[in-house]
Amino acid sequence: MGPLRPGRPHGGTVDAAATAQRPELFTGRRSLRVKGERAALRACILLAPVTIGLIGLIFKSVSVADMILLIIAGMVYVSLSRGRLLGSSIRIHERQLPEVHGIVESVAQRLGIEPPQIFVRDDPFVPIAAVGIGSPYALILSSQYLEHLRPGELRFLVARELAHIAAGHTRFMSMLSISGRENAAVALVFGAWLRRAEYTADRVGLLCAESLVDAVAAISITTFHAIGRRIDLQQLAEQRREIEAEPTLRVGQWTSGMPYAVNRIAELGTFAYGELARFWRDELERPRERPVVAATAAELAAANTRVVRRDCAPSWRRALAFGVDFLLISLIVSSLFAANVSSDSEATRTVHDTAPAIMRFLEQHGAVLTFSTQSGVVLLVFCIYASILVALSGQTLGMMVAELRVVTTHFGNAGVARTLWRYSVAGIILVALPVALLGLILRIHVHDRVSGTRVVRSRAESATVPARAA
Repeated sequence: MGPLRPGRPHGGTVDAAATAQRPELFTGRRSLRVKGERAALRACILLAPVTIGLIGLIFKSVSVADMILLIIAGMVYVSLSRGRLLGSSIRIHERQLPEVHGIVESVAQRLGIEPPQIFVRDDPFVPIAAVGIGSPYALILSSQYLEHLRPGELRFLVARELAHIAAGHTRFMSMLSISGRENAAVALVFGAWLRRAEYTADRVGLLCAESLVDAVAAISITTFHAIGRRIDLQQLAEQRREIEAEPTLRVGQWTSGMPYAVNRIAELGTFAYGELARFWRDELERPRERPVVAATAAELAAANTRVVRRDCAPSWRRALAFGVDFLLISLIVSSLFAANVSSDSEATRTVHDTAPAIMRFLEQHGAVLTFSTQSGVVLLVFCIYASILVALSGQTLGMMVAELRVVTTHFGNAGVARTLWRYSVAGIILVALPVALLGLILRIHVHDRVSGTRVVRSRAESATVPARAA
């Protein structure tokens, strides 16, 4: 038998044939997704410019650029969240709050996903939230709510958040809300999808909870806090009927990413006794292999592992990282140009004098494309920005978002000299358009080959390092 690859299930005594036949949770005819969830996301994205424009008519200071910067800031903030959580929260493990750790581990195995890292913080507003744009995700619990939750109720809430991870909701939600808190502007733009995603998560939470009573109690406590156990459910049902009878009372939900509590409870009651719930209760009782955690780039570097082609980042990840970085730099430079267009300061004159000189140099030495002054400044700032961040930390902000890292051919740190050489070669290649376009279809780009660097996923695969069980 050859060496095992990280990220691929292995070992154990589970019947592989039994686990292979289990249908996917969120795809196919038996999908647990609420009807219209994906269509709502596509519609929200397509209509986002129009919605933001309408918001801008009311709030003059809001623009599309502001929303883009907000989303990029959210991506970066989430990418840095692990360090912040380690520094200011309590990390849960087998020896610290083991009962909570056990619930998360068992639910993750039941759903067939890698367990997230678990943290507890003092947050009076958000009872529980999963954050992250890629593995490892973080599950954050509020200490103020944790004291009021019974095991079955906590299991429901944990399963909801792990469902968000498994369904792919978390990476997008993390961009929209960096702390898990409500944002009325974001809810207006993406609320139609967010509310459906919450209904989907509720379904999985119920399937993993011990009973419908626990699920309803968890919703009541996280909505009404300590008095949640004293709520009269019959009265809540009456409130829902009143809302359904008067259309204007439903408008308030449009400014929230979370459905009304009365609607969530009613939907759970309907789902709990349906055929789909019965089917999935049986399916989730079947054994499933323990997921395997991929080796990190740091672990591979320690083992002096050589980067192979399949370890290198796919084109779409590199495009995502470049897009985030370039968009961020473009917006910043555009703002500076707009702010300084009428300024006569020495610094401004230097920028305006230097950029045309760079462009003339490129044109005189065979540049295929003719750039505007502002575009030239964007490219120059981008190269400086990328060189500094990669030399210092191995990745740009966009690479943090896309879970990428620049390393040597043995997963080591690229260093300052190699990084400067890498981006110098990249700048030269950018001038020759055919070579630049050729690089887009290659797994290993030309400037990476020349500089002896590689762009890999932060949790890269390697055929020479054994996988680690989660």
